[in-house]
Amino acid sequence: MRTKDIARIANVSTATVSRVLNGSPNVSEKTRQKVLMAIESLDYTPDLFAKNLAKKRYWEIGIGCTDEVFRGIESRDYQFYLKVIEGIQKYFSRKKCNFTIFSVDSKNLEENIKGKQGFLLVGGGVTKKTIDFFQSIGKPVVLVDQYIYGYEIDCVVSNGFYGEYKLIKYFLDKGYRSIAYLFDTATHFSYEQRRLGYEKAMYEKGYTPLVYPFNEKSNMLEITKRILEEHPEVEAIATCEDRVALKVIECLKALGKRVPDDVGVMGFDDIESAETSDPALTTVNVFKEEMGSLAAKRLFDLLNNEDIRPTQISLFTNIVIRDSVKL
Repeated sequence: MRTKDIARIANVSTATVSRVLNGSPNVSEKTRQKVLMAIESLDYTPDLFAKNLAKKRYWEIGIGCTDEVFRGIESRDYQFYLKVIEGIQKYFSRKKCNFTIFSVDSKNLEENIKGKQGFLLVGGGVTKKTIDFFQSIGKPVVLVDQYIYGYEIDCVVSNGFYGEYKLIKYFLDKGYRSIAYLFDTATHFSYEQRRLGYEKAMYEKGYTPLVYPFNEKSNMLEITKRILEEHPEVEAIATCEDRVALKVIECLKALGKRVPDDVGVMGFDDIESAETSDPALTTVNVFKEEMGSLAAKRLFDLLNNEDIRPTQISLFTNIVIRDSVKL
């Protein structure tokens, strides 16, 4: 049997057959499978072919995070991104992929990216400067939980707009009239989308959005106090993420308020602490592991020259009703 017989059945060139049999990376996964199926259909695998097909070739992947996310993953404190990394790990464990996690803010960045064939950039703190740097390398890049307007780059995000809209609309339909919103001003695609979803739900019902911005230096107790003083009619406070919501619950208790009897609290992300908090947090579940596995799969496709046009993958979310908001 000659390679031309395999090429004829697979409808590829003999050169492509040779590349597949020699483990070349310059063949798409779809084409590789076609060639392997053609060999199988012929029920013949010469010793040389068997030897080549048994060769192991591993992709070396770099997972870049901001310092905050990197430290949170190392300490296992950042529950959201730990789940994302678990999804990435599960996908790559089924493929010939090794990966290394590093901080994009590290002074050893050049060393960390050496020998890597593709990159996942994880976290809402990934900046334009970081994206520009990795795109300049000329290797496949996928953003995870981040997108910045103006870039045509592969990314996997949660649908924060519809998730927040659905959550707020649910409680407005239940009779709520005044819901305030705590909005992190950090450059994070998901935060912005969530705020817009909140505003749309409020406007549709004819209510004025009550948006309170904050940043990492803000005093959450003072902001919570200001919401209650400026809008004593507020029935609930929604937040851009669970970690903030849990702080708000603590602040309300410190101000002598009962949650949810006096003021309800809503989060977003559904981290593990949301279910075990007192009271258990009403929130929006982001499918974090799936976000990681989809990003890993997208990068794997790019490494194999599959569907190379940049794509934004947006995961829908589910609202989770618990005890922190009164029905």
